[in-house]
Amino acid sequence: MIVDPGFPWATLCVNYLGALFLTAILIYSKHHPNPRWWWRPGLGTGFCGGFTTYSAFAVQVDHDFNTHSYHSMVAYVLASLIGTFILVFATHEYLDKRWAQKVGKK
Repeated sequence: MIVDPGFPWATLCVNYLGALFLTAILIYSKHHPNPRWWWRPGLGTGFCGGFTTYSAFAVQVDHDFNTHSYHSMVAYVLASLIGTFILVFATHEYLDKRWAQKVGKK
């Protein structure tokens, strides 16, 4: 089993980026006048699913739990959940307003 020796910053950052990409894909396809049918499953599930490392998240949490590193586990879970929620919310608000204005001007 491969587990980060310290706090898993790399995994956390990759998952944050994946959440940002997925939000951007969904908002773009929402505001695009003629979205392709494959954008959401191809780019969302395919690209973002392959890019993110939520399996590594699960392995790290399991490792911390089994080694009784509860503080590290709770910090990682909270950073993942709360951080992702904040990033998705902020990205959605920013891009939704920005792309809605561009579509409204045409």
